[in-house]
Amino acid sequence: MSHQPSAISLSLNADIFKAYDVRGVYPSEINEDAARAIGAAFSAYLEAKRIAVGRDMRLSSPALAAAFIDGATSRGTDVVDYGMISTDMLYFAVARDGHDGGVQITASHNPKQYNGMKMVRQQAFPLSGEEGLKEIREMIAGGTLPPAAGARGQVTAQNVLDVYVEHAMSFIDPPVIKPFNVVLDAGSGMGGLVAPKLFERLPCRTTRLCFEIDGRFPNHEANPLIEENRRDIVERVVAEKADVGIAWDGDADRCFFIDGTGAFVSGDFITALLAEAFLIKHPGASIVYDLRASHAVKDTVARYGGAALMNRVGHAFFKRRMRETNAIFGGEVTGHYYFRDNFYAC
Repeated sequence: MSHQPSAISLSLNADIFKAYDVRGVYPSEINEDAARAIGAAFSAYLEAKRIAVGRDMRLSSPALAAAFIDGATSRGTDVVDYGMISTDMLYFAVARDGHDGGVQITASHNPKQYNGMKMVRQQAFPLSGEEGLKEIREMIAGGTLPPAAGARGQVTAQNVLDVYVEHAMSFIDPPVIKPFNVVLDAGSGMGGLVAPKLFERLPCRTTRLCFEIDGRFPNHEANPLIEENRRDIVERVVAEKADVGIAWDGDADRCFFIDGTGAFVSGDFITALLAEAFLIKHPGASIVYDLRASHAVKDTVARYGGAALMNRVGHAFFKRRMRETNAIFGGEVTGHYYFRDNFYAC
């Protein structure tokens, strides 16, 4: 017996579809009706048998996740609900567990009144305005979602935190880590879930700011690119005479660094440092870098015998280029870093 999906909202605000995600003010621009419609269209577009769903700490995220799951299961798609996780954990889960796709309910670094979705297909390859998001938007707006056939999909729950932490730890050599003095600012976001698990296994002494996960962002917005949101961590780095400060955005797929003097370190310099580390271990490897970057990246890669590949901005373009060239690492000035051994994801 066929099961018809929940009603699709034909008055969907098309402006919530951005270049790399879906995003808008809740509930005036994005709401449960929109999430349900997008969940159904996402599953139809991918012809998905099983997808992953995760969400961040925003107050509206549980309701939007539930609605997205309702829309997806109405198509007969099974859903693995990973609960409240960071966006990089969602990418990891999609690739590691062989899902047909996945969505993270999040508005990343945006203020608390926003919410949205980051969607990926198999192997955590992102949907974008050029491929995927446009088709989903048009499917909903045009009322062209085909009828669902078969039974409603099933929902199961899974926890991926511990296995993700093990995976992240595999990128470093813990015995060579020095007892650094580190100030950490999770911005009340998802960094507060993952960072404690990582740093408890390292010899670093940590000062932790805004680690209580809270979608109201009571201390400051989780956008470290804005100087005023870095004020607390900069002050603590200087006061503690720390070696480094690390801050995350809301969904923790980007991190930002403060040096021991309290100065913000641009993402292209972090890309250069990480490129150096990878090239020491993997001589001759390719490094993909942001066309907005300074010569620091190109010069560092050349000095260590690697191939520096300048690339168009955007994670869809970075992941495609890295796959095509088997690049070991890629970095953008905005704090996105991509790793071949992490399925080319953040």
